[in-house]
Order: sequence, then C-alpha cells, then structure tokens
Amino acid sequence: MKTLPRTHPLKQSPLHKLGNHRQLATLLKTDVRSLKSLSKLGSEGYSEWDDINDKGKKRHIENPKPKLKRVQSRLATILSMIDPPDFLTCPVKGRSYVTNARQHVGAAHIVTMDVSAYFPSTTWKRIYWFFNKRLLMPADTAWTLASLATIDGRLPTGSPLSPILAYLAHEDMWLATGRIANEAGCRLTVYMDDITVSGNNVPDSLIWAIKQEIHKTGLHLNNKKQRRYSNGEGVVTGIVVTPSGIRLPKGSHLRLSEARKDYAAESDQMVKSKLLRRVRGMESQHRQVQGEKSS
Repeated sequence: MKTLPRTHPLKQSPLHKLGNHRQLATLLKTDVRSLKSLSKLGSEGYSEWDDINDKGKKRHIENPKPKLKRVQSRLATILSMIDPPDFLTCPVKGRSYVTNARQHVGAAHIVTMDVSAYFPSTTWKRIYWFFNKRLLMPADTAWTLASLATIDGRLPTGSPLSPILAYLAHEDMWLATGRIANEAGCRLTVYMDDITVSGNNVPDSLIWAIKQEIHKTGLHLNNKKQRRYSNGEGVVTGIVVTPSGIRLPKGSHLRLSEARKDYAAESDQMVKSKLLRRVRGMESQHRQVQGEKSS
C-alpha cells in the first residue's frame, strides 16, 4: 500500500513536542479550563449501557457525553493523520475489513488471532507513554490527554478516540510484530483486534514469537479464537479468502434477503430504523466484496 494522502510522519503532527495546555486547548478548539475539567470527569463523562448484537452477544458500551465526545473526536482526527503502517487496516481511512482480507489472497497458509478485550486492556500508562515518549509532549499535557482519553485507567469501549489510541498506545509492539512477520517471509495485517498472518509457510515458532511480543505489553490473545487455514483458503475478518480472490461467506445472500423482508414487514419506526441500518451495512459489504473481485 502507498502512503495515504493527507497523512504525515509522526514528527510533523501538530501534537509533536506541543508545549503547553494553552496550545493544546487551541488545537482542540476549546479552552484550558474546559480541557482540564473534561480530563477529570472519569466515569461521570460517560453514559453506559449493555448492547446486544444480532448474535445475542452482550457488549458494555461507555459512550462519552457530548462535550467530552467533541474533544475526543477532534483529538482522534489529529492522531489519525499520522502515517499508518501498511499492515494496519483499521482504523485507517480508505482501508477496510475487505482490503484487510484481500492482502492474504494467494497465501498457502493463514493464521488468524484475536486480542481479548483490546480497549479495556489498553491502560492509562500506555497512553501516557505514547503522548510523552513518542510525541515528546511535556508530562503535564501528556497526563491531561491520557486522562481525557480514559475511564477508570483504561480506554472506554464507545469513544471515537479509542480505536486509533489502542493502536498508537501499543505502536512499538505492533511495529516489532510487523518486523518479526516480515523477517519470516510472511504478511501481517491488523484490523483493530483481529490479527492475520499468512505466507507460503507460517511456522508455529513465528506465531509463538508474535504472541510473546504481544504479551509483553500486557495484552492477551483469545486462544479459543485462533484459527489456522491451509490450501490457500480461510476466513479473514469475515471474508472468505481463496487462492484466486475473495468472496462472501455462504449464507450471506440469504441473510441479506431475510433482513430486507424483516425491514419491509416491520411497522415500529424505531425497530424499522435499526433494521434499515443493518440492511444498508450488509449491502455495503456486498458491494465492497464485489468491487474487490473485479479489481
């Protein structure tokens, strides 16, 4: 992949060596008093609830309240302009779970892994490290930003800032993991908490080395979700990878047809709105995969 337009090296980020709270507040389009106040809110800055997806899986959501969310969103936009490595496919504008899967077409062997509780396992200390040691911000402003980004000493599950910071807070580890895979002649991609390694041969020793690197940072992998595929075919971020291309999983067309029928038959407007979002999401997935096939 080529470097995406409108991104820049880390040292060219407006946050790099940013000197004080006044400059930081101006960059985030707020004032110093509000910035410091927001960073001290903790759990009071969030609305919390449990969300249950279509598969019945429960996920606790910590959604920042409007004032905090606005500042977190501005910070997320600034951080997202730092040049992403080729292996990072989410959260990166112009890349998706489809382009993530596409990178593994033609590999004889594919191994997929999953980081457990990625956001909750990303600590305040790790985030402070990124702002202070990587962006070279003074201790007080790095402290404020780390506090602004976290709840109870960790990343919240529903913040617009959490996806990019989860990567950046472990940037050293991910870059080391990328080098380990590359030196073994394999390809690595990281789609949020989904890790995929592929190549003509993906030895167990390589997977073990990657796991060790990840565990050093305090993150853990869900061993129950690890999968190894051979013969060039496997499922990567929900997309079937084959030796010649990618396709949707079996049953996806039937699920889309059923979702459309459910939407047409529903009379409750709130439920209907939710079903419409689901239908549009599934249609978007189909278009993306079809586009990848023809490219």
